[in-house]
Amino acid sequence: MNLLDLFSGIGGFHLGLQKAGFTFDWVGFSEIDKYAKQTYKKHFKEAVDLGDVRTIQYQKLPKINVITFGSPCQDFSIAGKRSGLQGHRSSLIGEAIRLISECRPDFFIWENVKGTFSSNDGADFWAIIQAFSNIGSYRLEWQLLNTRWFLPQNRERIYLVGYTGDKGGRSVFPIGENG
Repeated sequence: MNLLDLFSGIGGFHLGLQKAGFTFDWVGFSEIDKYAKQTYKKHFKEAVDLGDVRTIQYQKLPKINVITFGSPCQDFSIAGKRSGLQGHRSSLIGEAIRLISECRPDFFIWENVKGTFSSNDGADFWAIIQAFSNIGSYRLEWQLLNTRWFLPQNRERIYLVGYTGDKGGRSVFPIGENG
């Protein structure tokens, strides 16, 4: 399988998928923070740094099976200015949606803050769902999870999984505190 890890940070999605038993022949990642990039490369030496997500051209990529991303959340966060999809950072989710549409992975996983549900009275979340739906061919599931169920921190996050209809028979969610 080939992984495209967008807004990758230090590689949490990559590591999580590895721990779940996934192996990758090729990994490309996109991150602009220089310290996060250094950490990613230290842990995943073979990963290809693709630079800024806005410059990735799908024609130059191998067949992508999985896309993961935790797009910038500051504009959705209740701690921020709540610019929502109109915000400079949160609007970058459009680049992930573009790459999903172009690459047509078998599945994708998106993570973001709880405030995405309420941003612009919920209109932003439903606009994102509509954009994923407009790609076609993907079953979408999402749930608000608390990281304390799995890690020693208390942070509520939206997880959304999209997968092609022919790849799954079971639902991904719900996931509860006990697994």
